[in-house]
Order: sequence, then C-alpha cells, then structure tokens
Amino acid sequence: MDRNLTLLPPECATVPATLADYIYPAIQKQYITIATLEADVLADDEREAVHQMRVSLRRLRSQIQAFGSSIEIPKVMGDKQIGHIARGLGKVRDLDVLQDTFKNYRASLPESEQTHLEKVAATLIKRRRKEILKVKLMFNERDFQYFKLGLNNWLNHPQYTPIANVEIGSILPELLTSVTSNLFLNSGWWIEPDANAAIGSESAVSQLLMIHGDTMHGLRKQVKATRYLLEMFPERYPAKYRDYLKDFKHIHQIFGNIQDNVVLDKFVRKVLGKRSPTKLPTFYERIARSNYLNWQDWQPIQQRYQQPQIKQDLQLLLIQNMI
Repeated sequence: MDRNLTLLPPECATVPATLADYIYPAIQKQYITIATLEADVLADDEREAVHQMRVSLRRLRSQIQAFGSSIEIPKVMGDKQIGHIARGLGKVRDLDVLQDTFKNYRASLPESEQTHLEKVAATLIKRRRKEILKVKLMFNERDFQYFKLGLNNWLNHPQYTPIANVEIGSILPELLTSVTSNLFLNSGWWIEPDANAAIGSESAVSQLLMIHGDTMHGLRKQVKATRYLLEMFPERYPAKYRDYLKDFKHIHQIFGNIQDNVVLDKFVRKVLGKRSPTKLPTFYERIARSNYLNWQDWQPIQQRYQQPQIKQDLQLLLIQNMI
C-alpha cells in the first residue's frame, strides 16, 4: 500500500501536529489489522482472530464517527458498512464467549443440571459453525471487497476537510470534551436498585438488570467508544489522563461480564424453554451471584462519577492540561 502522507510521531515532528496527523495512522492501523487477520478468521484455527478483527472494526467505526467532520470517506467504508461486518463477526465472537462462560458455570454444577445443559452445549457448537460459515461467505461478497478497496484507496489518497489541518492543540480539547460531555449525560450513571428492595441483595440487582439492562448496555457501548478515542492521545496529557482511561476500561469489563451473563441466560431459555430456572436452579443462582458481584464492583465507580467534581476535573484536564 502506498502512502502519500508521511507522518512522524508527534514527539518527533518538526512542525505542530495536526488532527490529520492522528487520524491517518489510527485508520491505517485498523486497516492493517483487518487485512492481516482475514486469513486467520477464514482458517478458524484461532478464535482470537475473530475477536481482534471485531475490535479493530469497532475502533475504526468509533474513529470515523468521532472524526466525521474532519474526513471525507467513500460510502463503501462508512458507518453502515463497518457495522454490518462487525455484526457478522460479533455473532461468532458472542458464541465463543458464551461457550467459555457456559463452560465455567457448567464445570461445578450438580449432575442433574449437567444433563439438561448437554443440549445447550450441542446447540452452541452447531450455532457457531453456522455463524462462522456466514462470515466466510461474507468475506467473499462484493460489499466486503469494496469495503477493503475503499479503505485502501482512502489511505493512498486521504481526503480531509479544512478542520483536519488545524493544529491539534487548537481542536483536541473541544473534540474530547464534547465526547465526554455526552458520555456523562447517559442516564446509566444514575440507575440504582429500588430503595425498597433488600439492600445489597442479589434479587435487587437481578430486578434492576431486567428493567434497565438495555440502558446499562448502552452506557457500556458509549464508555467503550469514548475509551477508544481517548486511547489515541495519551501522550498529549499528564498521567492523570491514564487514570480515567483505566476507569473506562474497568467499566467496560464490568458490564461486559454482566452482558455475557444476560446473553447466556437468553440463549439457555431459548434452547430449554421458559422453565429453565426451575430446571437449573444452581446455574441461575450463580449467574445472579456473578451479576451481583460485578454490580458491587461497579458501585464505587458509579458513586465517584456521580460527583460533579470528578467530571469537572476530567473536563478541565482535557482543556487546560494538554501537553
């Protein structure tokens, strides 16, 4: 692949870095990862390849969304196209995670429940074979080939709007504060168990997730997109910036664990029917316990970010402490 734009690392640049100097290598990195992993996904010898390609597509999607006003991209590498590919890989990845989560729970269950879960295990294997075949077929489709070609062509001839050529210090604080401001407006930060429920009970957390699960999953996705963007600029800010990144990564992991349980619950119910909790009491007790422990892990972070000072400190850091 040819490059018309030769970029130096920000610390080595002889002229002030522009927004374009960050956009190009970020998109290039995801393109290289996607192109490199395609053969591994097709071979399906290592499940991690599916995961890493999916992550790379999500990073690329977040970057294109964040820098939409700064770049001119062809429709074939737009948000819709990336989302379609990522969803196909996501179905395979979700099943891989389900298999791992399922295996962890199943290992210590009583024999009576093990018998019921044999059908679930067989269905997981069958479903994954079906979804990985769909991915392989998708890779041969015209839309996927056009996506790769469009991405490669953009990297060979990148197209920017005038704002991309602005010095990074003149635009980055506004870019990052707008994203973090939207993040802190998500109502998921304020969702808590019913005050009338037993304090700290597993049932209270289960009820909360039943009612507000979609909102919390939405918060997770927004935290993840924000994290992906902030991870592009750590050298522009002092060490405290990385502390916020660690928080966002932790939040992502906590609600990822809960989401894995939610998806597994739905899958088991679909295979075994609505009476699954009656057939698998220990299994469901452990799911509830896992969600409760993850919620306990989340609460100190939630309480900290409910404090105006914490959010204001991040915004001021982004505005005032740029290096």
